[in-house]
Amino acid sequence: MLLMMSNHLGATPYQAAMPANHTQVVDLRLHDYLQTVLRQNNTLQSQMLQSEAARRKSKAELGAFEPLLELSAMHEANKRTNTVVQQASQNGQGYFNERNNVYDSGIESLLPTGGKIRLGYTLSDLGNNVNPYGNILSTTNQIWTRQYQTFVGATFTQPLLQNGGVTVTLAELRLAAADSEIGFQQYRRQLMLTVAQAENAYWNLYFAQEQLRFFDDSVAVAQNVLDDSRQMLKAGQGSELDVMEAQSGLALRETKRNEVLQGYLDALGDLQSLAGTAPAPRIAGPAEPTIRVVDAPPETNAIITYADGFADSIQMNPDFLIQKQKLRQEELRLGVAKNQLLPELDFKAAYGFNGLGSTPNDSWAMAQDQTFPSWSVGLQLTIPLGGNIKARNLASAAKLNLQAAYTGLCGMQTEIANHLNSAIRKTRAWQQSIQNYQTVVRFNEELLQTEFARLKAGTIEARKVLEVEADLLDARQNLASALVKSQQSELQVELASGSLLKSLHLDVTREELKQESTGLMSRNRASDDALNN
Repeated sequence: MLLMMSNHLGATPYQAAMPANHTQVVDLRLHDYLQTVLRQNNTLQSQMLQSEAARRKSKAELGAFEPLLELSAMHEANKRTNTVVQQASQNGQGYFNERNNVYDSGIESLLPTGGKIRLGYTLSDLGNNVNPYGNILSTTNQIWTRQYQTFVGATFTQPLLQNGGVTVTLAELRLAAADSEIGFQQYRRQLMLTVAQAENAYWNLYFAQEQLRFFDDSVAVAQNVLDDSRQMLKAGQGSELDVMEAQSGLALRETKRNEVLQGYLDALGDLQSLAGTAPAPRIAGPAEPTIRVVDAPPETNAIITYADGFADSIQMNPDFLIQKQKLRQEELRLGVAKNQLLPELDFKAAYGFNGLGSTPNDSWAMAQDQTFPSWSVGLQLTIPLGGNIKARNLASAAKLNLQAAYTGLCGMQTEIANHLNSAIRKTRAWQQSIQNYQTVVRFNEELLQTEFARLKAGTIEARKVLEVEADLLDARQNLASALVKSQQSELQVELASGSLLKSLHLDVTREELKQESTGLMSRNRASDDALNN
């Protein structure tokens, strides 16, 4: 039943070499077990990678403001018959033939205000059959003229109403940032749940282990009673009925011990599953558990007050923080939806310089001289004639979604408050029960010693000793159960308040999670490479 750990994680409290025919008992402390769970729990690792994916998506939205370099080259050919007017303008040419190459480049970028700016350069290599020498008899198809035309300048478009301003432009970036924060809080939630489940599994194994110990003691007591009954029968001071009662008591306790062993094996399996491990190929004997829980739940814990716990939940409970981010997202979406109700009014401007020459350098030199500027400025208005049906309905839907998110946040507060209050009251009740069961255990231990002495003196029957021992067994089990349930209810308090990770010093920052994710991906790549080789 030993746990098998991955080699790359190093030695753990579970790992120990052992002879093939011997069972090795491994002492397991809660802290060591939780560290193993953090390293190897598959569900936790999956959530870690999902959180890192959300962070990468958030960074990807910054690419919306990344400048873009555009390059294009186009070859165009055109041949047509000229009209009379065209013939007159082209020295009597009956047809027109041109071969052009157009090269265009530019850098375009989106501004936080929603505007777009482009700095561009266009070079046109123009060739046609127009005779520049005025020879009307020339109707050749050859390319007479070759010129190079340059334009260099900037264009700017800025939405003034719809799609204008940082609210719309930065909306996707802010939504992605909220998704990244949600992913981080989802990892914290999974981390809290996994740690709580692991600690619960540890205490469940502790309880099953204690039950086994109690029943071992109970079987030993029943065996002693049986031995004493047989000795007394031989001495003529007892009866066959006393021996049969002692045998029956021993058989009953051995049977119940076997039932408890099944619960122990189930608890051990849960413990291993949460650690992301599997049993070793060798099967240990069912009566020889290989893991021994060495930590015991404290008899008393300092219980957080409801006011402090609720204040912590506002700051640390991941479910509440996730709902706050969802509310923020709906507020952003409503802001965008309101913007879309406005008419579409765009300001457009362009400014540049033209150049023309027989070579590309001549054309560029003329443009640099800034002798022939070209510019334009204007407004473009677009208004839906049906009253902007789409935007109006989307705005109404955004308002409803915002109200739903706010209602969900209020509901989350109520749910957390009730869970917190219930867990605190349970913890207090179990701590009171612990004190009561301790009194019962002490009484039954003293009574059992007294009854044993009376049995040896022959003043009582074996049945009386077994009855007292059974009461002691129940009291000890109840005390162990109360200790475990008190600790588990304390875990529920810390889950509701969101302080579990803080109390265990396991909380993580965004940067620490990034480093853990990077390390996990590196280990996964190394494992894949090893398998492929």
